[in-house]
Amino acid sequence: MSQNEYIDMDPETFRSFCRQVYGHEIWIGDVVRENGEIYTYGLYGHKMVPDKPMPTDYANVLLYDDDGRAPNPYREIIKEPHGWKFSFEDKGADVYTLYVDSNSVWVTDEEGWHRGVKRDFSSVKYSGAFNMVAKRIISKDGKNPGNVMHATLEIMPEEAGLTVGKDAKLTVLYEGAPLKNVKVICFCHATEAIDILTTDENGVLTYPVKEKGDYVFIAKYTDVNKKVDDEFDETGFTTTLTLETY
Repeated sequence: MSQNEYIDMDPETFRSFCRQVYGHEIWIGDVVRENGEIYTYGLYGHKMVPDKPMPTDYANVLLYDDDGRAPNPYREIIKEPHGWKFSFEDKGADVYTLYVDSNSVWVTDEEGWHRGVKRDFSSVKYSGAFNMVAKRIISKDGKNPGNVMHATLEIMPEEAGLTVGKDAKLTVLYEGAPLKNVKVICFCHATEAIDILTTDENGVLTYPVKEKGDYVFIAKYTDVNKKVDDEFDETGFTTTLTLETY
């Protein structure tokens, strides 16, 4: 991305994206099917590199299958990759959709960032609630993405898998409605390239897939109308969808 493209962003979008790229992200890593079980990894780190397990309350894991909510996966902390391992029985569903959902409130004052609500601090400069969601679709045929939308800010792909040489199409939705003109970070694990693209009038993002491997799509949206007077002044939503090539 050119310097001019960054300059063209409004200040709040620029600040939010810088915090996302250089702060912590949560995402769902590799998926393995083995001996009637499916397992994957909930990861947390800087610049899409896991550095430690995410805090326990950042790891509220939810699973959906063809019939709706399924029992929550078993979870444990592992060293390689350094994060949470989530596992569950493969009962033959066409599509499993896995979410890691977290919610927290943060404020800033003269001493920096603090986790907690506005009323507990003096001279608060900023206060916000943050909803961070990581999502991964585990599809039997690699194409059917299912229709599960758990998150307030959603990313729904046209297909569950990506094909090198073919454009990926994804729709960004907020509270079930397409979100137009929202910027989305597109990260390619193979090249570590970061592109920032924008959804069209229908909330659709088109992304050219050029390399084999995992891609991470990160959408952000801030709703200034979602606030609680003595707790936080706005709510920021971040959803991260990991897709792989087939």
